[in-house]
Amino acid sequence: MSKEKAGAKNKTFKKDGVSNGVAIFLAVMFVLFAVLGIIGFNVWRVLFNPRLVKEALVQEVTSTDIVPGTLELFSEWRAKKRVENNESLSGVNEPDIVLLLSYMKAEDWKQVKELLVTDEFVVHIISTSVDGVYLWIDSDDIWPDIHWDMTQFKQRLVGQNGEDAIMIAYNKLPPATDEQIADFKHRLSQVPEGVEVLYNLAQFPEPWTQDQVGDYIDSLNDANENIPADFEFSKEFGQTSSQQASMQAKAMLRTIRFVAIALWVLALILLALILGLKVRSWKTLGKFVGIPLIIVGAIAVAIALICQPIVINMISNNLLSGASDFAKTELTGSFRTLSALFFRPLLWQGIVIGALGILFVILMAVIKKKANPEAAAQPQADVPMQ
Repeated sequence: MSKEKAGAKNKTFKKDGVSNGVAIFLAVMFVLFAVLGIIGFNVWRVLFNPRLVKEALVQEVTSTDIVPGTLELFSEWRAKKRVENNESLSGVNEPDIVLLLSYMKAEDWKQVKELLVTDEFVVHIISTSVDGVYLWIDSDDIWPDIHWDMTQFKQRLVGQNGEDAIMIAYNKLPPATDEQIADFKHRLSQVPEGVEVLYNLAQFPEPWTQDQVGDYIDSLNDANENIPADFEFSKEFGQTSSQQASMQAKAMLRTIRFVAIALWVLALILLALILGLKVRSWKTLGKFVGIPLIIVGAIAVAIALICQPIVINMISNNLLSGASDFAKTELTGSFRTLSALFFRPLLWQGIVIGALGILFVILMAVIKKKANPEAAAQPQADVPMQ
């Protein structure tokens, strides 16, 4: 071989070596950003899709027992607080609707939900809230402009449905003990006639039963009067919440949205660089595009199959560790359904991406074999893409 040909061969080899090194680096970066990009894309697709969010929440709230499960969780929390604060040993703050509700369980909350909360009201609350939040993200407002029409709920709260709901809660109270009755009589004797004395949190026998139930109904009516017919979110929550925290939350949502889009756009740019720099044949297509796609698809499938159960178990065993079996089952089930909006498409996207990578690798092998069937096992020159 002449010196000129040898020099040209070495020069080509060095050039290809540098090109291969850059292409391998770009392929590694593509795998990294493609995995992050597919995760970011699904975050963007789910979190910033008002229609999907509304449909998912409405379906979950109206077709499951997530509301009774959540309310039972609240009941258990409130009952625990009563013991911690010694409220269960005193009648000073009774009757109290919140304390009364602390005795209720899941089956009771199911009945109360049927009495007071209609599917129409749920759809209105969710739709108005979701629309308000997404408009707020791109506005200069400190708080979302959310208005809830509470008219229907207020009508049911003070009507027969409200009284029936009170009786559901009242019937869960334990019978009054002799000590509680004696305490009530003593407090009654210490005040002038006509001054209201609050009952202990227990079912009092006659002649006090009707008067006690009436106190709870009056307490419910008083609570209803404090509920505005037009519940303005910014007015009600802005008075007690930090404006800075609200603006920080908005900035965080904007950042998440930007990053979620930027990640997969960057992954596409890296893929374009690989195609432009190195892909000139089926061999290089399979090596520098097909193999990275297989890796990306495999990681996406692994995340979809492994991470969802891990996250759900963490929520069930940690955040809901003290909840009843019913509340834990309902809340965990709802989270599993909602999280599937992210993980299920991620699974199929990973399968498609991996399959595409496998296709490119198969094409590389098949076309390489057809180009030189007698020496398929030996290193071959690249076969140009037709």
